[in-house]
Amino acid sequence: MGDGGRTARSGASRTDAPHGASPARGAPPSWMRNRAGSRARGNSAPDRGAGVRIGIALVALLVVGGFAFRTILGELAGFAPPRAAVATTVPVPTVAPGATVAFMIEKGDSTTAVSERLAAIGLVDSARAFRLLVIWRGAEDRLRAGTFPVRQGMTMDQLIEVFAAPQVRDVSITFIEGRRLEEHAEVLGLSSANVEAGRFLALARDGSFMYEFLQGRPARTSLEGYLFPDTYRVVPGTTTADQLVHMMLKRFGEVATPKFLEDARRVTRLSELTMHQLVTVASIVEREAVLPDERGRIAAAYLNRFRDGEGLFADPTVQYAVGRAGAWWAPMRAAPRTIAPESPYNTYVVTGLPPGPICSPGEASLRAVAGPADTSEKYFVRNDVKNDGSHVFATTLREHEANRARYQRG
Repeated sequence: MGDGGRTARSGASRTDAPHGASPARGAPPSWMRNRAGSRARGNSAPDRGAGVRIGIALVALLVVGGFAFRTILGELAGFAPPRAAVATTVPVPTVAPGATVAFMIEKGDSTTAVSERLAAIGLVDSARAFRLLVIWRGAEDRLRAGTFPVRQGMTMDQLIEVFAAPQVRDVSITFIEGRRLEEHAEVLGLSSANVEAGRFLALARDGSFMYEFLQGRPARTSLEGYLFPDTYRVVPGTTTADQLVHMMLKRFGEVATPKFLEDARRVTRLSELTMHQLVTVASIVEREAVLPDERGRIAAAYLNRFRDGEGLFADPTVQYAVGRAGAWWAPMRAAPRTIAPESPYNTYVVTGLPPGPICSPGEASLRAVAGPADTSEKYFVRNDVKNDGSHVFATTLREHEANRARYQRG
């Protein structure tokens, strides 16, 4: 077979040689000589097949490149491809429209990781589009680690602004249980929160807020008792008094839920108990109780009197009636019945509950009223013999008077 191959090539060479002459060794084949001759003469027809193939390739390159360019620009501008093209890639939003969530960026997170998490919970439609926009804006090195409040519906530009903005240090402010509105305003004014204390107090006294737990309040009632005592984080110069009031009301609503009130009615056997009444009693308990394990018994004593239509005889309500700046809870130097006897907050004169809370009760006092001790006790007196903040309890007025003589000094 090898010889046949060489013979065939030799025969081809002889056939191509002019006038039957053998070509010289190493001479190019005839098709190369013919093309070379044609180029030299300039009168040979061009290779149309090769030209068509090159043209098709150029058109395809332009089409594909143009589509890719338009896609990138579309994503950067916020335009989405046709619905059918993205139906399988757009994440199902896990954040309700308009809702605000805390989005965390951890130290060392890449732009890709941040983009994918945003898309996974529905804060952006496309992880790739967000990443490309970050790159386009040169913000890759400016995304900060931290937890950011972001709203579902924010644009990608707005999200980048939040994540890349210079970090403002927030501060904490603590409102203590048992304080009245004016004291909260004083604490706010002395803090570094830079929240207008005057505006805060005006809102607490006369502001209108639509929360379910506020609906049963008497007309022209302040927010006394409803601004939940806790520690709050605020951004100086950014957090407003309105926002702070909402923060405190929302915190109250997390504790005093509709179910909380429903359970309190069942446990106390007061089927008509309102949230306002519950908070009012809790505020008195907050001022009276010193030892945590006595809250339930103090709450029971007041609820038992309230149930039986008797006077509460609560010293803190009288102190609230006459409180003033610098002496919000001044000791009483006279018989309580004679101090501001015209005030509806003097529970030695009026029967039943005062018009509203006298301070901000904490969660422990609220729960003490919602689940009081199972006792028929109605009275208690401070135990000055022990002088440890404890009280001595009694069921009858006679027992109570005996306890006063035995345990109270002064």
